[in-house]
Amino acid sequence: MRRLPFPVPVLLVVSTGCSSVVHRPEVAALVAQVDEGRLREHVEALGRIGPRPRGEEAATRETVAYLTRTLSAMGYRVREEPFETGSAGMFVAQVRPSADPNAAAQERVLPGDLANAGPLAIGAATARMKAEGWDVIGYTLRAAPKGPAVVVPNVLAERTGTLEPQRVIEIGAHYDTVPYSPGADDNSSGVAAVLEVARVLADSRPRKTIRFCFFGSEEVRLLGSAAHVEAIRREGSRVVEGLLNLDGVGVATDAPDSQQAPIRIPLITWLPSTGNFIAVVGNGSSGWLGNLFEDAADVYVPELPYYSANRLGGMLEVSRHSDHAKYWDAGYPAILLSDTSAMRHDRYHQPSDTPGTLNYTFLRQVAQAAAATMLEWAER
Repeated sequence: MRRLPFPVPVLLVVSTGCSSVVHRPEVAALVAQVDEGRLREHVEALGRIGPRPRGEEAATRETVAYLTRTLSAMGYRVREEPFETGSAGMFVAQVRPSADPNAAAQERVLPGDLANAGPLAIGAATARMKAEGWDVIGYTLRAAPKGPAVVVPNVLAERTGTLEPQRVIEIGAHYDTVPYSPGADDNSSGVAAVLEVARVLADSRPRKTIRFCFFGSEEVRLLGSAAHVEAIRREGSRVVEGLLNLDGVGVATDAPDSQQAPIRIPLITWLPSTGNFIAVVGNGSSGWLGNLFEDAADVYVPELPYYSANRLGGMLEVSRHSDHAKYWDAGYPAILLSDTSAMRHDRYHQPSDTPGTLNYTFLRQVAQAAAATMLEWAER
């Protein structure tokens, strides 16, 4: 067991006291099949596609084709779930040559989704233009010329349950990135892990249906998961029990003081200072699912450190910045697995978020624990 230390009062809130998971050889055999080399291949393949924000239609289609081809080769029937995203708009930078500060300002039109990507991504764009010899005076966001709405698909595949096919459990990751970033950690790491879980579960016979979800446009107000949650709310013939969401699960280090925290309060919440763990984040109604992941990790991947916030995460706004938040809002249980991204490394939403910066042993351990969780969940 590698549960990281908590102040005592928090332990009393989040700990169940004993594991709900008993070692099963058939589960251990499947978990052992998660392959580090395949995880790396997926991350590198997505890295070759490059940045894939909402407005990059060619990159989006290439990514969807890769997901479809890969899942189909595993024996899954793949379907797309298209949704409209509206216009990305135009993000316009006012610039002048660095060598001539008295020159008249000029305009450069940048991807509109930079406005959604946050200050780190905008800062990277500023640094890019500075390196090209421009000083940035300011930015404005303008409406794009009228045209057809941007349509983006979620990509879905299922392993149908043998005894309770009408009960659906989901594991997912978003495949899009912010402009200019190849997104190795955010979120090729999550996509690779879900693909590898799908591979090792391809020949399993789960009691419930397992659905593998690859969301589009997460970086734009969580539009893909919002569309999917609306779809499952209309799916009256089946019951969706919840989501295990993987977003940024590939960075880990044993370096001292490598982990920052949004807040550290003695006896309430105290994130460790070494960034070698996976954070397990849930809201008040999702604690049982977080407990299940932690118990499965303890039994099948005991070398994986984790930090449990499986009921308390919903209290922090910083915990809502991924697709699980749309499930919380609709009343579905959901757990986020995350390496905490910008609180652990400086490549978040940057061009430097490249495949060579990931810890693939850590990524394998996270994928193994996720696979074990889905197998245990499917039988309950």
